[in-house]
Amino acid sequence: MGRLVRSRLTQEEKDILIGSLLGDGCLRIIGRCKYPAFSESHSTEQKEYVFWKYEKLRRWITTSPWKEERVYHRDRSRKTISWRFQTLSNSIFSELYSIFYKNGTKVIPDDISKFLKRSPLILAIWLMDDGNKNHKAVFLNTQSFSLSDQQKLVQALHDVYKFHGTLNKHSRSNGVQLYRIRIDTQSTKKLRKIIGEYILPQFYYKIPNLSP
Repeated sequence: MGRLVRSRLTQEEKDILIGSLLGDGCLRIIGRCKYPAFSESHSTEQKEYVFWKYEKLRRWITTSPWKEERVYHRDRSRKTISWRFQTLSNSIFSELYSIFYKNGTKVIPDDISKFLKRSPLILAIWLMDDGNKNHKAVFLNTQSFSLSDQQKLVQALHDVYKFHGTLNKHSRSNGVQLYRIRIDTQSTKKLRKIIGEYILPQFYYKIPNLSP
């Protein structure tokens, strides 16, 4: 059922969680648990990053990250390998769950600007999770969010950091056009100054002209 730890999230822990929820992380209420648990997985190439987050959130975790292997249902000879960690189910995550989830689906709150203003660490985590460089611009892979939620994110990036972003067509899924956020080249130049100190060296390649 999960262990109830009576404490508070530190600012760093909360910022990492918020950035992760904008990216690849998720909160779920599992089985008969009363409270949510946070989990995240990445490909084996990002194993070091999984362990970095694990260490940052370790006081809420009892099990070390583990390797997962998934076999393609159409081609049993193909498989993907990823690394995952999961926190305890705990009331400490309930506030974020109520903000970022609606009927079990991850959403972007209307006041997302308020959260992005907390610390550049949130933006850095989001970019390390879901960003990629394209020439001199940066994309944020927000395809899993609704179009209206992505529009909230574009506006929030402008409100907080004066970034100019657009929603660019990416792919189609079940006949639905998917979009992702593009931060233009002039705004991308600001990224180095804003989040450079928070980016782990293994992700320098995601920001143009950022190097060790």
